[in-house]
Amino acid sequence: MSKTTKWLVGGVAVVAIAGIAYASFGPQTQSKDKETLTVGIMAGDKRTDKQWKIIKNNAKKEGLTLKIKTFTDYTQPNAALSSGDIDANAFQHYIFLNDWNKSHKSNIVPVGETILVAGRLYSDKHKSIKDIPENGTVGISNSKVTQGRSLLVLQSAGLIKIASNVKDPTVKDIVENKKNLKFKELATDQLVRTLPEVDVAAIDPSFIVGSGRSIKSAIYVQPVDKNTHGGINIIATTKNKKNSVAIKKFVKAYQSDNVADYIDNKSGTGEIAVWKGAPKVQ
Repeated sequence: MSKTTKWLVGGVAVVAIAGIAYASFGPQTQSKDKETLTVGIMAGDKRTDKQWKIIKNNAKKEGLTLKIKTFTDYTQPNAALSSGDIDANAFQHYIFLNDWNKSHKSNIVPVGETILVAGRLYSDKHKSIKDIPENGTVGISNSKVTQGRSLLVLQSAGLIKIASNVKDPTVKDIVENKKNLKFKELATDQLVRTLPEVDVAAIDPSFIVGSGRSIKSAIYVQPVDKNTHGGINIIATTKNKKNSVAIKKFVKAYQSDNVADYIDNKSGTGEIAVWKGAPKVQ
């Protein structure tokens, strides 16, 4: 083989190798800049839309496009995740996910904490839990599920104790009531109206906002501790995706200071940003 022929063959080989290298690495770099992740959430309101706009903008700065898919049934986001219709979801708390995995034998895992819908107590008569008198009156929802949550808030505040083996407690499950508090059970949407009459009431923040009051007027806010940990909402995905770059970028985009500021101080939802490193509520 002549020197010229060897040079030509060698040149072709170099070009071929360069082409293979580009095919192997070039497109990956390009696709990395255009990563897309589909996230399932529950249909919300304008406040939720604003929050997700902030999250999407954060993700965009990381080279990640978030596509949001909304659901109206709480069984849908996890089913869609397991089937591969979405890549992650952000709608449920630890307790819900644990129950789902047990009953559906699924492999959905939490990859980041988001918010806690903290229980709150309100009063027109008192500025502190300590001011609530003996034989005082407590306004509480007559809905079984809501009443159970409200009783846990009252227990957290030190006003009562409820039986430890009851999943959804009612007033009948109160085992200690040192102040001999009386309970006035009402429809959930009527509790705000009863504030002038009762000493304290457990009220959903959405009804407080609807009445023109400030969420921050609560005299007690349920803290983030071992008793409320199960109620912390999470970002979830499947085991095979939990370590992906896109998922990590999504978690970072959500767990940002500007998202925490919106949740805690501007959303009006009564939610608290609870991930590690989240700014404290002002």
